[in-house]
Amino acid sequence: MFRAIYRVLEIPFVYRFVTTLLGPGGPRLRRRIEQKAFEPPAKKVLDVGCGPWLLTLEPQGLLVGVDINEAYVRDFTHGFVDRDPAIVLDPPEPRRRLGYVASADKLPFADGSFDEIRSSSLFHHLPDQVAAQALREMHRCLSKGGKLVMFDMIWPKNAWTRPLAWLIVRNDRGTHVRTEQQLVDLFRFACPGPWVWERHTYTYTGLELLCLRYVKE
Repeated sequence: MFRAIYRVLEIPFVYRFVTTLLGPGGPRLRRRIEQKAFEPPAKKVLDVGCGPWLLTLEPQGLLVGVDINEAYVRDFTHGFVDRDPAIVLDPPEPRRRLGYVASADKLPFADGSFDEIRSSSLFHHLPDQVAAQALREMHRCLSKGGKLVMFDMIWPKNAWTRPLAWLIVRNDRGTHVRTEQQLVDLFRFACPGPWVWERHTYTYTGLELLCLRYVKE
């Protein structure tokens, strides 16, 4: 039954509806977190696992989305699917969004192509080996001095104090939800360096996320 439900969630408008239903207050509660995380603004941003719409704050410059679901990419870019990754270096006017169908662990872009790389709610869909490779790919595509900004759902510390949040996480189609420590350890293993992180509640249903940030030296 759950497999059938998860296939339905591949339809963009269904995914949007369910996300809004289970995560009330998300945009409002996340705004302050994101305003801090995305400073200073970047000129060229890659959103890995972009989904059908931008879950994070709109950047000031070029935004490039990557997802394995072509329907999501089309919604994200308002109808486009780009084929040539080289155009991120000289994007066609007047477009401010590009979109590519690709896997997070095999990004099609040249080294150092982006000033910022972000993801939201991606890593709890990936097993450890794939998640680690995805982080290495993001690091490769990041320019010197650029930043990685990662948001991912984590298990509540105590199921008894947040039973609804625990139930939502338990039934999420992402089967690799981690604890705070597990997620931090994974990131440090895959991409050693100066990670900083903060835990936040980001919906009125009590869901929690970890915001992890890294600046490439």
